[in-house]
Amino acid sequence: MNVKLSMVLALIVAGIFPVASLYAWHAGRTDSVPEGPEFARGAAIDYVLDEYGELKVLKAPTYWKERNLTPEGLVGSNTVQFTSGGWTVTTRNAVVLRPTYSVEIEYTGEISFSWSGTVDQDGNVVERSFSVTK
Repeated sequence: MNVKLSMVLALIVAGIFPVASLYAWHAGRTDSVPEGPEFARGAAIDYVLDEYGELKVLKAPTYWKERNLTPEGLVGSNTVQFTSGGWTVTTRNAVVLRPTYSVEIEYTGEISFSWSGTVDQDGNVVERSFSVTK
């Protein structure tokens, strides 16, 4: 009886170990789901509001209207426009596993500005241009 019980326990452990190992491996992968246009939009806005003191009075919206501007039938590129209040943010990216997003921000209000740059999957922001119009 003890031999049968030992065999059953050994089979259970042998069956559970590979499943648990596979689950732990998959859960530990941080690059399995690339970030999307919303991530790029947020990173770019955070960068602009942190970088330029005169814009610290502005707040990023919590709600956005999203429009897909990608022409029908175009499969290699993605363009999304987000609007809210005086904000218009447009993101463009190649359809690849880990895209770098081109981001353009236009804000119209008491202080109006335009910004363009890129955001990669690690959240690194590179500014291309910035201008303020009052």
